[in-house]
Amino acid sequence: MPLTFRLISRLYHAAINRRTLEPRRGIFAFLYYGIGAFASFIVLAMVLICLEAYNLNFSRDFLYRHLGESFLSAVESLLF
Repeated sequence: MPLTFRLISRLYHAAINRRTLEPRRGIFAFLYYGIGAFASFIVLAMVLICLEAYNLNFSRDFLYRHLGESFLSAVESLLF
């Protein structure tokens, strides 16, 4: 059996209840919020990278004041 088929098969068995053939809510909620958090992180990262690339210090300082310096410093340390 190819590795891709085994991976999809295991993911299907983890996500679908075999007796009722209904999706497991926990798995789908985790996927929904996990993908949403990842997409939000990517968008925030792109905004911070653009602010850094175009040297827009006034807007960066504005974001630091309103969103919090500790939060943005943590995100920047993850990116750079």
